[in-house]
Amino acid sequence: DYFGLITILCGIVAVGTVCQFRDRPEFPPSYSELEKLVRGEKEPPFLESVKKLFQTKGFTIPLAAFVCSISITNIVGTFIDEVMERGGITDQLGVDLAGAGFEFAILLGGILIGGYVDETKRYKPVTLACLLAT
Repeated sequence: DYFGLITILCGIVAVGTVCQFRDRPEFPPSYSELEKLVRGEKEPPFLESVKKLFQTKGFTIPLAAFVCSISITNIVGTFIDEVMERGGITDQLGVDLAGAGFEFAILLGGILIGGYVDETKRYKPVTLACLLAT
């Protein structure tokens, strides 16, 4: 039974995660984390960090846009079979491939465009180009 197998595999992965969980990794995950460790910086409590983020000018609008984009992505992914059917594609494999392509495009686009924006800091031109492309 498919769902039984998924349940068992998820249970095994969960137990493996709990058994291997550590307070911190052996090696810092990034250079900036290594620098913080060397300087002896302490992370502020979580709620203090959240409060600081919401007090940062310009944080809430991009946060709202991000939440909306995730919502839209989930809705499109959920109803892709109905959308494809209206477009005349009723073959299940075609619908599955369209859904997989949609999710893959989001993943790859996030990696490539996100990496480019991280490097260049060209937030506004990239955002406008993405909006224009849609």
